[in-house]
Order: sequence, then structure tokens, then C-alpha cells
Amino acid sequence: MRDKVLDWCRREGLLERGDQVVCAVSGGADSVAMLHCLLALQETLGIRLTAAHYNHCLRGAASDEDEAFVRRLCASWGVPLTVGRGDVTARAAATGESMEEAARRLRYGFLLEQPGLVAVAHNADDQVETVLLNLIRGTGLRGLAAMAPRQGRIIRPLLPVTRQEIEAYLAEHSLDHREDGSNEEDDALRNRLRHHVTPLLRQENPNLAGTVGRMTALLRQDETYLREQTQALLKQAAGPEGYDCRVLREAAPVLRRRAIREILQVPKPSMAHVEAAEALLWDLSGSAAVSLPGGMTLRRTYHVLQLQAQELPRGFDPVTLGPGETAELTGAGLTISVEGPVILEKTVDSLSTFALRCDMIEPSPIVCVRPRKQGDQLRLAGGRKSVKRLMIDRKIPAARREVTPVLTDGTEIFAVYGLGADPSRAARPGDRALIIKIWCRGEKCHDQQNGHDGGY
Repeated sequence: MRDKVLDWCRREGLLERGDQVVCAVSGGADSVAMLHCLLALQETLGIRLTAAHYNHCLRGAASDEDEAFVRRLCASWGVPLTVGRGDVTARAAATGESMEEAARRLRYGFLLEQPGLVAVAHNADDQVETVLLNLIRGTGLRGLAAMAPRQGRIIRPLLPVTRQEIEAYLAEHSLDHREDGSNEEDDALRNRLRHHVTPLLRQENPNLAGTVGRMTALLRQDETYLREQTQALLKQAAGPEGYDCRVLREAAPVLRRRAIREILQVPKPSMAHVEAAEALLWDLSGSAAVSLPGGMTLRRTYHVLQLQAQELPRGFDPVTLGPGETAELTGAGLTISVEGPVILEKTVDSLSTFALRCDMIEPSPIVCVRPRKQGDQLRLAGGRKSVKRLMIDRKIPAARREVTPVLTDGTEIFAVYGLGADPSRAARPGDRALIIKIWCRGEKCHDQQNGHDGGY
């Protein structure tokens, strides 16, 4: 394995004499083998080696034991070690990311704070799993090319090495390591692919990792060429006011779509956004626009395409309404009214009109309307869930989440505009009810009790 890593580092130009390299060491088999291997090659490569460990604090005592193991290992091998830790759960709650994505972002944020190159222990089998993951989720050429040997300051010295070779290396040198029990569970898609899919593929091709490795190397070459051609196209189309639609229209479709992805400046833009943006090029009317995630707009004015920041909502002050009252939610661009009490005639099924049982808020039938707060929760038919998580699930744009009206009785939330109402507070036909309607300011208020969805 050591010779294979040395040849790989030289062939891919991963390391130069004098480089400072920090090894990301989790304590698992792959990272322990990488640290031991690079330590043995340190003089041959002419590099200076340190290590870094990030404690995600997700597995309780086991996470702390991993950290203690890495500390002992580095101390016994004389490798300087830097340790970091973070609250993955808090980040996931704040950003709406999955736990896996939140952990990855915190880990890489910590690693890239370290000086020099950062060596991570992705291996050839990890590459196979990454290709399959991207294929399942939907991808283009870049996704099929998977992980590159070098990406910025991140290098992957073990990328040509299989998991079997790593295990053999550990046994040969009697190297201890830590096992993460979560890797044996099938809750994560990557684990399911590892346990059930790749073994079947290896039955058809025992050299699966080598075959995928060659394929990804060829695709990366294609990707590099297309990226260069795309940059040339963007340079040709760029002008003082934006990008010339006529130049983009004349380009080959593969380059045009790649150029649009670059213009959008959205991480992993959806095909729907790319297609909508491309349609602007062929729309010969005076002007048109497409709204994008992150509060951005792609606007075409005659033959010029521009990316512009949307004017973000300013928020609104909380208001309290009683029966017969109407209020403007300045900043949210909405109007709210409270009608009743009435005897409800038919079920209200809407995300913008709510029927509230009067006996749930008497003796003071008032409605308090405010923006979302941290920690807000709403009970729907599927159970109680955070309002932020519901907004993310419903794909409410981030710029609108802070100005989405939350309806309370002064104490508890009973409805959220665009999400729905707490079924335990909702009125049924025959109940004495207040009718609460929310609509976009400047539009006529329509009776939406027949199931019209007036949400975002």
C-alpha cells in the first residue's frame, strides 16, 4: 500500500517537498492507516506532517473515547495534534441541514482553519459509493467524476487504495483503530449501498473499485475541458451590464447550460432553475425574470442577462386583532382580517384561511399575529414539528420565512400562514368560530373556504 500511495502522490502532483500537511484523523481504520503511511513517507516526500481531530460530540462517551484514542496515538508517534469540537445538533437545527451535512460542514470548516494541505482518508471504495450516491440522487458529468485527488487544499492520498488493502496494511503493522458502530447500521444511504449494493456489483466485476477509478479519472479530464470551454464562453458573453443573450443562444447546448449554472451562482442549482433561466434567452419580449434561492433574481432586459439581489422583506410588527378588525402586515406584503364569531357551515381547508373554535380562546376572542421566533412549533395532523423545519419541507424561500405570519392566542400557536392550522384548535361545521383570512396586499380577499390554497 505504501508504494501505491507514493506513486499516486507523485503521479497526481499532490505533494511537493517542503509542504506542510495536516492529516484528518478520526481514529478509524482509514485515517489511522493514512497517518501511519504518510509518517513513514515523510522523509521520502520531504513534507512536514501534523494531525487534526474533530469531535462531533454526537455519540456521547464514544466520541470522547475516539478523541482520547487519537490523542494517545499521535503522542506515541510524535505527531503534533490539533483537536476541535462543535455542536452538530445545534447547527442542523439552525440551518435546516441534515445531521450528516451539518457534521461535514463543521468538520471541514475546522480542518481548513489549519495551515497547509489537508489530507483526508477517502479510499477507492468510498469513490465507488460516491458515484452511486450521485447517480441515485441525479447528477451530471461532474457528479459522476466524483471525488478528485486534489480539491483546493484538500488532498486524497488513499484514493487509489481499496478498503481491503487498508485492512491488510493495518494487520501487517499491528495498528489499532476505533470502530464507529453507526457504520454498521442501515439508516444512511451510503451504508445501505456499502452493505447491499456494492457486494452485488463486485460479483459481476471483482475489480469494481479499479474500474470506477479509471472511469472517474477519464470523466474528470472531460470535465476539465468543458469547464475551460465554459469559461471561454462566459468571457465572450460578458459585458458591462451583464451577459449577452445572443452569444449564449448561439453556443452548444452543453456549454450554454454550464454557463447558466455559473451565472446563477447557486450551489447545486436544480434543473428547473436552469431550464427556467435558459428559457429567458429565447423569450424575445422586452424583459422577463426568474426568482432564485438565496434572494436572487435572474433578469433579462432585451439582450442582456443580469443576476440581481432581490429586495428582502423588512419584517413586520406584531399585531393583535379582534372580530371585525383588519390589519396590514407592513413588510410582509400581506393583509389579515378576523371575522365572526359565526356558526361554521362547511369545513375550512386552506393554508391562508383558518376557522378557529371560539371556545378555545374565550373569554377574550383575540388573535395575535407575529413573525416566527426561534423554537416555534406547530401541531399538524402528522404531529408537532418545528415551524422552521416545516417551512423548509414546504420549500418556503428563506427570505420569506422571517415574515411569515404566525397566529397565536397570546400563548400558543394555532396556525401558520402557508403551513396550516392545529387540528385540535380548528372549528368544524356547526362550531362557533372566528374566520381568519390572510391575503397579499393589494389583491381582493377571496373566500377560500372551498379548499383553495393561498400559501406561498
